[in-house]
Amino acid sequence: MSTFTPSDLLTAWTADPEGLALCLLAVVPYALLVRRAARAGSRPAAGRIVLYAVLGVGTLAYATCGAPAVFRADVFWLGALRVGVLATVTPIGLALGDPVGVLQRLHPDGDHVLLRVLHGRVARVLTFPAVSTLLATGTLLLVFVTPVFVRSVTSPAAGVVLDLVLLGTGLIFVVPLLADDLLPAWATPPVRTFLAFVDGLLDAVPGIVVMTATTLLSPGYPGFSSGVSGPDPLLDQRLGGGALLAVAESVGLPVIAAVFLEWVRSDERDARASDLLEDENARAATVQPHHETSPTGGVGGVGAATPASPDTGGSGLWWEQDARLAGRYRRSTSGTGSGVDDDATP
Repeated sequence: MSTFTPSDLLTAWTADPEGLALCLLAVVPYALLVRRAARAGSRPAAGRIVLYAVLGVGTLAYATCGAPAVFRADVFWLGALRVGVLATVTPIGLALGDPVGVLQRLHPDGDHVLLRVLHGRVARVLTFPAVSTLLATGTLLLVFVTPVFVRSVTSPAAGVVLDLVLLGTGLIFVVPLLADDLLPAWATPPVRTFLAFVDGLLDAVPGIVVMTATTLLSPGYPGFSSGVSGPDPLLDQRLGGGALLAVAESVGLPVIAAVFLEWVRSDERDARASDLLEDENARAATVQPHHETSPTGGVGGVGAATPASPDTGGSGLWWEQDARLAGRYRRSTSGTGSGVDDDATP
């Protein structure tokens, strides 16, 4: 293979079977889901569909079929770029398409196999913020401080497994962060914003470790001896750490912004719900039931129930104002001590 040139970043492509299969797996189910949602009147916003296609599927295609795939075994920093994109950028793009939210709106009762899995015990453990953050950051770090990276570029099977692990750990963290009802109740929008901020800081650790290493972390990497990359192996490794760091920090702010916007929308929904409840209470308070009655004169002291008048002479005690008890306990002013209301005498 000839020496890598900057133009290869755009012109070098390969029809990698794994990459094509992953792209189809990402496109077809989502397209069918959006079609069902459109028929049901709950189609996601056009912006979310664009983010899913460009930031999600687009970066997946570039990482698995573009220059990072063509030179993954020859240029260390391009191999590191592929790892960083699959671990951070692609999961964020797929999550911003809101596939879980669309599925929840189509199945509000949760009666779908994927929703049952996401709400299952294993998923709740894996998506717990501390667990998912450690999985995502720890996996990315282990790739470069262990022989995993070298193994992934020399064995096609190991490469496929690593790609799936990177996508999985990234989705485990970001999907619950941007979806509803997948995190514990205490993970309110402010807490999610804080978690996104902490994750942005931790995502920088693998890139910093690789970039500042003074020795080769992957001495068996075939590109260090092929001469395709051009620069010195240690410089190539440092460029790889810089690529990891740039990718991690470039998507950190968008994630924080997305979670913050969801926080704002949640406050607006709560405010509208509170205003609606207050309006309903106000309307209910203006409609007072007129059940108060007072006995009128009748044969044998038995009177017919009629609406009470304001001059009933009550003392203001609560049982005299209660419609059910007023006729029974109103004070007598006749002085007879008979306990019969004055209004009830002829």
